[in-house]
Amino acid sequence: MKIRVKKQIYFGIILVMISGLFFSCSSSKKAAYAASAKYAARFDEDRFKSMYYNGLKQKVLGNYSEALDFFRSCLTINPASPAANFELSEILEYNKHTDSSLVYMGRAVNGDPGNIWYRYFYAQNLQELGRYKDMVKVYEDLIKLYPGNTDIYYKLALAQLQAAQYKEAVETYTTLEKKLGSVDEDIAMSKIEVLEKIKEYTKAEEEIQKLIKNDPSTPQYYDMLGNLYELEGKSNKAFDEFKKMEELYPHDAMVHLSLADYYKTQNQDVKAYEELEKAFDEPELDVDTKIRIILGLSTFTNSDTIYNEAMTLSRKMVAAAPNEPKAHAVYAELLIHGRNLNEARNQYRIAVGEDSSKYAYWSGLLTIEGELNAPDDLANESKKAIGLFPTNGELYYYNGVANLQLRKFDEALNSFKSGLFYVNDSDLRGKFYSNIGDVNYYIKHFSSSDSAYEEALKINPNNDYVLNNYSYYLSVRDTNLALAEKMSKKSNELRLNNYEYEDTYGWILYVSGKYQDAKEWEYKAIMNGGNVDPTILEHYGDILFKTDQKDSAVDYWIKAKEKGANSELLERKIKDKQLYTK
Repeated sequence: MKIRVKKQIYFGIILVMISGLFFSCSSSKKAAYAASAKYAARFDEDRFKSMYYNGLKQKVLGNYSEALDFFRSCLTINPASPAANFELSEILEYNKHTDSSLVYMGRAVNGDPGNIWYRYFYAQNLQELGRYKDMVKVYEDLIKLYPGNTDIYYKLALAQLQAAQYKEAVETYTTLEKKLGSVDEDIAMSKIEVLEKIKEYTKAEEEIQKLIKNDPSTPQYYDMLGNLYELEGKSNKAFDEFKKMEELYPHDAMVHLSLADYYKTQNQDVKAYEELEKAFDEPELDVDTKIRIILGLSTFTNSDTIYNEAMTLSRKMVAAAPNEPKAHAVYAELLIHGRNLNEARNQYRIAVGEDSSKYAYWSGLLTIEGELNAPDDLANESKKAIGLFPTNGELYYYNGVANLQLRKFDEALNSFKSGLFYVNDSDLRGKFYSNIGDVNYYIKHFSSSDSAYEEALKINPNNDYVLNNYSYYLSVRDTNLALAEKMSKKSNELRLNNYEYEDTYGWILYVSGKYQDAKEWEYKAIMNGGNVDPTILEHYGDILFKTDQKDSAVDYWIKAKEKGANSELLERKIKDKQLYTK
């Protein structure tokens, strides 16, 4: 019995211990869960901050892909975070993913509706997507939140204009004026522009009159009023406003330009030009405006009267601004149009003297030097330009051509080879190789000459100039005549009735022993203008001699001498009435 009681007591003690342990464990778990949740929240907050600041860092460094990864990680922790959504949206917008950017920016706005910058960016997304009416709604909502922020009214008006809500835009501008409490020129100008667009001319006139009343000393307002009257077809009222301007401001260049425009619309060209001259005489009229007017007169016209007017205005312009390079450049172009190349060259020289950093001025100058056939000047000035623009291939071309004309073959070859490195344009590369071929021929580097011509023909197999020169020089060397004949024939097919090409083909046929065919082609060359070329006349004499027309041959040798040929070989042929080849 005792033993049994002891067991029952022991068993009861055990139950109590187990029960106590159970309830003790339950209480500890609750505490542990609470502590764990608090720790986890703190951990997530710390991880969010770490991800966010790392994202900002990568964004500043320009590593946008890495920044996107960090901000996306932020959103896995807190999907509603306005800041993370904003940053993600901004990067997506930068990368031209406007649709996706709009989604994230919408989340940022929803998370922080009072943040004006989020809404601005949201409106910008809508604008880029062409959702102008939705953009208007964003600014309307912003005005409800910030009715005193005038900047929002400006943005709303611009949005309304993009949404073609013109009357609403005018109302917004009017509300903005009331808030500012004074006449604002920029707002008034915007209203006037819109009102003219929707043809509400009476209201536009009221706005202009308000500007005049507020500041009657500004001639621009009278000009606006005159232009408005012209829009309405009220020419007399427009003229009255322009004349009123002239009376008030006789030395204001813009007044005279307005009158010039008016007279032009009335087809009174003489009076229009007189007003332009008056405007050009006023010192405050800037060079850029003068240039626009001159180009407007001189472009797309063959009228001598208008050209002379443009020239007169150009002379006034350079006289008023002698140190302005672009004024001299414009004047130079007009002189070129009139074929006054020497004075045009002088004007371009002034331009490069005032501003040597503008390649266009050098290009204009060098082009004229080429047309004037002034190789010394072309060589010197292109060399100066190369010093300023050492990677411009066109300048090496000018320099090479000039030195080739001066028979400075080493300098020419150096320029062509150096410049080729900077040329990507295939046509220009073809010209470089063509000239390299010519130079190498003159210095008797025949293999290099042939290779250069081949390179030129790879670029353009139909380059008639290269076909002609290459074939002629082969014939002079009595080399590969079959190829020479083929190329020369092709050049004549590409360019008909060119006496130089016809001479080449005739001479190749002569060297090949095909005398009758040679005679036919050389005669063509003479009839197409070669009768003034001493080389062609001498060639024809040689061919006539080979076709048993010796007296006629001598006659053509004499003609060649009269046209300037003066070789010892020619003298012997004439004297002995015999054909010599060396």
